[in-house]
Amino acid sequence: MIKVKQGISVIGGLQHERNMTRSVVEWCMEHFNLDVHRVAINLRLVDYKDCWGYCLEGDEEHSYNIMIAPDQKLRDFIATIVHEMVHVMQWETGEWKGEGEREASNLQYKLTDKLWKENLL
Repeated sequence: MIKVKQGISVIGGLQHERNMTRSVVEWCMEHFNLDVHRVAINLRLVDYKDCWGYCLEGDEEHSYNIMIAPDQKLRDFIATIVHEMVHVMQWETGEWKGEGEREASNLQYKLTDKLWKENLL
């Protein structure tokens, strides 16, 4: 995983997928009031067979490594990015219920549709 001091790094996939991914991550950062100058998002677009995406805390404080499979329907692709960004928000705020998966699942399409209505995509 490529490390960045802060900000957003998107690698892999096609150019339009990287651009869309960056836009969604930026929207989520703003929506969740996350400080782009403090948080480092290292996101890689790679094809997966067993899962559509996952997020892990990075080696450095406030850094997160996200893997997303772009080979899914567009709405699902966006929702997967949002889902993983909910986990980033959970780690940054230290607030979630249970293991956090239910909250991420409940929010992923709701926020995807909100993002869509804002004409970001």
